[in-house]
This record gives sequence, structure tokens and C-alpha cells, in this order.
Amino acid sequence: MKRIFSLLFLLVVFSIPIYAQQCGVHCGTERWKVKTLTDSTVGNIDPDEVVKTINWFRTRTRPNSLPNNTRLIGIETMTFKVRGKVIAYKREGGVHGDRDFHVVLAQVNNLSKTMVVEFADPECANVCSSTFLSQMQQARQDFIDNVGQPTGSFKEPDEDIVIEVIGIGFFDRLHGQRGMAPSGIEIHPVLSMRVVN
Repeated sequence: MKRIFSLLFLLVVFSIPIYAQQCGVHCGTERWKVKTLTDSTVGNIDPDEVVKTINWFRTRTRPNSLPNNTRLIGIETMTFKVRGKVIAYKREGGVHGDRDFHVVLAQVNNLSKTMVVEFADPECANVCSSTFLSQMQQARQDFIDNVGQPTGSFKEPDEDIVIEVIGIGFFDRLHGQRGMAPSGIEIHPVLSMRVVN
């Protein structure tokens, strides 16, 4: 009888479908599902690209509050294309480290006007289960191939590199990030990247 019960138990356990498979390692916390395109409102994103300048991003008004697990209608539901000169880049670590590539882009005709674009790490939890995973992986690899492998400290390119990125608008929390637009607006994550100079 005990053996029959054990066999029945194993049969039941192995016949239960596994719906929520986990993958990746813990990387970030703040607005993490929004950053990784795994939030419940990701379906609100319009995939049609809107071309904007870095200066346009810098003049956006910061929202009064930032929901942790959902995106804001407007900027955070838009797909943007922007180009700029790569000023500096690093792999995030430390207190706010989420293993993203933090890239400072400058307006080509005014290098004092900057914003941040972020390339997600495909080995991180949520990123690895995102329906946008392959695009994020390719964008990150294209950055490595064309600009360089980031380290934990900021690097500056040896030559002028202007890139065009496509990605989703995002408002980050302000914690003194290098190159951040005044409102905390970013492209996060980048879904496509190419060198244009």
C-alpha cells in the first residue's frame, strides 16, 4: 500500500505542469519589471518608433511619482529612436548595480547635453524571461562589438563614435548617475543599436 501511495504521489507531482519557470540571477530591484519589460503593462507599448533628439529628452518634465511595477502612459509606452555621441560607458555595479551597460550619450552638436541609455544583462532575472530577450541580447552584443567591453569603471572611447539606438522610454530614480538627463529620463532598455558615423 505504501509503495502504491508513493507511486501515485510521484505520478501526480510529475504530471503538474510548471508554469512559472525561473531563470537568471538577481540583479536589480527599483522598478525592475518596468526596466526589463516584464511588467503587467508592457502590452501598452507602441512599437512604432518615434525619432527624437537628446535635447528633446532633456526638456521632458519629470512625473510626480513613479509606480514600481507599472509603466506610465506616455513616455514609458513609447518606442524611441535617438542618436548621440558615446561619451562614457560602464557596467553597473555597487549599491545600484543591476549589471546594465550604463552609456552616456551626448547631442552631437552640443556635447554638454547628455542622457543615459541602458543595455540590459540577459543573465539577469526577468530579462532572461522577457519576450524582448533576443533584441536586448543582440543590442548588448552590438555595443560590445562596436564600442567595447564595459568594466566597472567608466571608459571613454578612443575615437568619436556616434550611435543610433532604439528602445523604450523610462524614468529612473535620481541617484547621481553620470550623464543623466535632468528629469531622469532614459532609453531603458535598448532594443537595437548601430554605429552611424
